[in-house]
Amino acid sequence: MRGIFIGMGQQALAELSDVALIEVCQKRGGKDDRPFQEMFRRYQSVVWRVCYSYMRNREDAEDLTQEVFFKVYRSLHQFEGRSSFKTWLYRVAINTCQNEIRRRGRRPQEAETEMETIAEIMPSGESVEKSYQALYKREMLAKALANLDPGVSEILYMKDMEERPYNEIAATLDIGISAAKMRVQRARLALQVEYRMLAGE
Repeated sequence: MRGIFIGMGQQALAELSDVALIEVCQKRGGKDDRPFQEMFRRYQSVVWRVCYSYMRNREDAEDLTQEVFFKVYRSLHQFEGRSSFKTWLYRVAINTCQNEIRRRGRRPQEAETEMETIAEIMPSGESVEKSYQALYKREMLAKALANLDPGVSEILYMKDMEERPYNEIAATLDIGISAAKMRVQRARLALQVEYRMLAGE
Protein backbone atom coordinates (compact mmCIF):
# COMPACT_ATOMS: atom_id res chain seq x y z
CA MET A 1 0.00 0.00 0.00
CA ARG A 2 2.78 2.39 0.92
CA GLY A 3 4.37 1.86 -2.48
CA ILE A 4 1.21 3.09 -4.17
CA PHE A 5 1.27 6.28 -2.11
CA ILE A 6 4.88 7.03 -2.96
CA GLY A 7 4.13 7.34 -6.66
CA MET A 8 1.21 9.73 -6.28
CA GLY A 9 1.37 13.15 -7.89
CA GLN A 10 -0.55 16.27 -6.85
CA GLN A 11 -3.38 15.57 -9.29
CA ALA A 12 -3.87 12.07 -7.91
CA LEU A 13 -3.89 13.44 -4.37
CA ALA A 14 -6.56 15.95 -5.33
CA GLU A 15 -8.84 13.11 -6.39
CA LEU A 16 -8.61 11.26 -3.06
CA SER A 17 -11.39 11.34 -0.50
CA ASP A 18 -10.65 12.99 2.86
CA VAL A 19 -10.29 9.57 4.49
CA ALA A 20 -7.77 8.37 1.90
CA LEU A 21 -5.88 11.67 1.97
CA ILE A 22 -5.55 11.50 5.75
CA GLU A 23 -4.23 7.97 5.45
CA VAL A 24 -1.59 9.18 3.00
CA CYS A 25 -0.63 12.03 5.33
CA GLN A 26 -0.33 9.69 8.28
CA LYS A 27 1.76 7.15 6.38
CA ARG A 28 4.13 9.65 4.79
CA GLY A 29 4.64 11.64 7.96
CA GLY A 30 7.27 14.33 7.54
CA LYS A 31 8.77 12.75 4.42
CA ASP A 32 6.43 14.41 1.91
CA ASP A 33 4.44 17.62 2.44
CA ARG A 34 2.35 17.29 -0.74
CA PRO A 35 -0.54 15.37 0.88
CA PHE A 36 -0.89 17.98 3.60
CA GLN A 37 -0.60 20.77 1.03
CA GLU A 38 -3.58 19.22 -0.72
CA MET A 39 -5.48 19.16 2.57
CA PHE A 40 -4.62 22.82 3.11
CA ARG A 41 -5.78 23.69 -0.41
CA ARG A 42 -9.02 21.79 0.15
CA TYR A 43 -9.97 23.42 3.44
CA GLN A 44 -8.11 26.72 3.65
CA SER A 45 -11.17 28.84 2.77
CA VAL A 46 -13.36 26.92 5.23
CA VAL A 47 -10.97 27.50 8.11
CA TRP A 48 -10.41 31.13 7.13
CA ARG A 49 -14.15 31.78 7.22
CA VAL A 50 -14.45 30.27 10.70
CA CYS A 51 -11.52 32.38 11.91
CA TYR A 52 -12.91 35.53 10.34
CA SER A 53 -16.35 34.98 11.86
CA TYR A 54 -14.68 35.09 15.29
CA MET A 55 -11.95 37.68 14.79
CA ARG A 56 -13.64 40.01 12.24
CA ASN A 57 -10.26 41.00 10.89
CA ARG A 58 -8.53 39.68 7.77
CA GLU A 59 -5.00 39.69 9.14
CA ASP A 60 -6.03 37.93 12.36
CA ALA A 61 -8.04 35.39 10.35
CA GLU A 62 -5.06 34.64 8.13
CA ASP A 63 -2.72 34.25 11.13
CA LEU A 64 -5.13 31.93 12.93
CA THR A 65 -5.75 29.91 9.78
CA GLN A 66 -2.03 29.17 9.67
CA GLU A 67 -2.08 28.30 13.37
CA VAL A 68 -5.03 25.93 12.92
CA PHE A 69 -3.31 24.02 10.14
CA PHE A 70 -0.09 23.90 12.12
CA LYS A 71 -2.01 22.29 14.99
CA VAL A 72 -3.69 19.87 12.59
CA TYR A 73 -0.32 18.97 11.05
CA ARG A 74 1.12 18.16 14.47
CA SER A 75 -1.89 16.18 15.70
CA LEU A 76 -3.14 14.48 12.54
CA HIS A 77 -1.78 11.16 13.76
CA GLN A 78 -4.33 11.39 16.61
CA PHE A 79 -7.30 11.64 14.26
CA GLU A 80 -9.24 8.39 14.62
CA GLY A 81 -12.12 8.99 12.23
CA ARG A 82 -14.86 8.93 14.88
CA SER A 83 -16.24 12.05 13.17
CA SER A 84 -15.66 13.39 9.69
CA PHE A 85 -12.37 15.19 9.13
CA LYS A 86 -14.25 18.41 8.36
CA THR A 87 -16.06 18.23 11.71
CA TRP A 88 -12.77 17.64 13.52
CA LEU A 89 -11.12 20.50 11.62
CA TYR A 90 -14.02 22.84 12.48
CA ARG A 91 -13.60 21.95 16.14
CA VAL A 92 -9.88 22.73 16.05
CA ALA A 93 -10.58 26.06 14.32
CA ILE A 94 -13.31 27.06 16.77
CA ASN A 95 -11.21 26.13 19.80
CA THR A 96 -8.23 28.03 18.43
CA CYS A 97 -10.31 31.17 17.89
CA GLN A 98 -11.98 30.96 21.28
CA ASN A 99 -8.62 30.52 22.99
CA GLU A 100 -7.21 33.52 21.15
CA ILE A 101 -10.17 35.69 22.16
CA ARG A 102 -9.74 34.61 25.79
CA ARG A 103 -6.01 35.28 25.58
CA ARG A 104 -6.64 38.81 24.37
CA GLY A 105 -9.29 39.32 27.02
CA ARG A 106 -11.70 41.03 24.69
CA ARG A 107 -14.52 40.51 22.26
CA PRO A 108 -13.60 40.27 18.56
CA GLN A 109 -13.43 43.65 16.89
CA GLU A 110 -16.05 45.03 14.58
CA ALA A 111 -15.95 43.76 11.03
CA GLU A 112 -13.58 45.85 8.95
CA THR A 113 -15.87 45.71 5.92
CA GLU A 114 -19.38 44.56 5.24
CA MET A 115 -20.16 43.60 1.68
CA GLU A 116 -16.68 42.82 0.41
CA THR A 117 -15.84 40.44 3.24
CA ILE A 118 -19.25 38.79 3.48
CA ALA A 119 -19.09 38.10 -0.25
CA GLU A 120 -15.86 36.19 0.36
CA ILE A 121 -17.04 34.07 3.26
CA MET A 122 -20.49 33.29 1.89
CA PRO A 123 -20.76 30.60 -0.77
CA SER A 124 -21.51 32.01 -4.19
CA GLY A 125 -24.03 29.31 -5.07
CA GLU A 126 -27.22 30.56 -6.67
CA SER A 127 -29.41 28.57 -4.27
CA VAL A 128 -28.00 30.39 -1.24
CA GLU A 129 -28.51 33.73 -2.93
CA LYS A 130 -32.13 32.91 -3.76
CA SER A 131 -32.91 31.62 -0.28
CA TYR A 132 -31.96 34.92 1.34
CA GLN A 133 -32.95 37.33 -1.39
CA ALA A 134 -36.66 36.98 -0.63
CA LEU A 135 -36.16 37.96 3.02
CA TYR A 136 -33.24 40.36 3.17
CA LYS A 137 -31.52 42.89 1.02
CA ARG A 138 -27.91 41.86 0.68
CA GLU A 139 -26.40 44.90 2.34
CA MET A 140 -28.64 44.72 5.40
CA LEU A 141 -28.01 40.99 5.72
CA ALA A 142 -24.26 41.55 5.63
CA LYS A 143 -24.46 44.18 8.36
CA ALA A 144 -26.77 42.05 10.47
CA LEU A 145 -24.46 39.03 10.20
CA ALA A 146 -21.44 41.14 11.09
CA ASN A 147 -23.20 42.40 14.23
CA LEU A 148 -24.02 38.94 15.60
CA ASP A 149 -21.85 37.22 18.18
CA PRO A 150 -19.32 34.84 16.54
CA GLY A 151 -20.98 31.68 17.83
CA VAL A 152 -24.35 32.81 16.51
CA SER A 153 -23.11 33.72 13.04
CA GLU A 154 -21.06 30.52 12.85
CA ILE A 155 -24.05 28.23 13.43
CA LEU A 156 -25.97 30.14 10.75
CA TYR A 157 -23.14 29.58 8.28
CA MET A 158 -23.09 25.88 9.07
CA LYS A 159 -26.83 25.30 8.79
CA ASP A 160 -28.22 27.82 6.31
CA MET A 161 -25.25 28.44 4.05
CA GLU A 162 -23.33 25.17 4.12
CA GLU A 163 -26.58 23.21 4.64
CA ARG A 164 -24.95 20.87 7.13
CA PRO A 165 -27.24 18.37 8.92
CA TYR A 166 -28.05 18.85 12.59
CA ASN A 167 -26.11 15.76 13.65
CA GLU A 168 -22.94 17.15 12.04
CA ILE A 169 -23.46 20.56 13.66
CA ALA A 170 -23.99 18.85 17.01
CA ALA A 171 -20.78 16.86 16.60
CA THR A 172 -18.84 19.97 15.61
CA LEU A 173 -20.04 21.96 18.61
CA ASP A 174 -19.98 18.95 20.97
CA ILE A 175 -23.65 19.33 21.89
CA GLY A 176 -26.79 17.23 21.52
CA ILE A 177 -28.92 17.30 18.36
CA SER A 178 -31.86 18.94 20.17
CA ALA A 179 -29.50 21.63 21.47
CA ALA A 180 -28.17 22.17 17.94
CA LYS A 181 -31.71 22.65 16.62
CA MET A 182 -32.45 25.12 19.41
CA ARG A 183 -29.29 27.11 18.69
CA VAL A 184 -30.13 27.30 15.00
CA GLN A 185 -33.63 28.58 15.80
CA ARG A 186 -32.25 31.17 18.21
CA ALA A 187 -29.59 32.24 15.72
CA ARG A 188 -32.17 32.71 12.97
CA LEU A 189 -34.32 34.76 15.33
CA ALA A 190 -31.32 36.86 16.37
CA LEU A 191 -30.54 37.54 12.71
CA GLN A 192 -34.11 38.57 11.99
CA VAL A 193 -34.17 40.90 15.01
CA GLU A 194 -30.83 42.46 14.07
CA TYR A 195 -31.93 42.92 10.46
CA ARG A 196 -35.18 44.58 11.44
CA MET A 197 -33.36 46.94 13.80
CA LEU A 198 -30.94 47.92 11.05
CA ALA A 199 -33.75 48.31 8.54
CA GLY A 200 -35.78 50.39 11.00
CA GLU A 201 -38.76 48.04 10.90
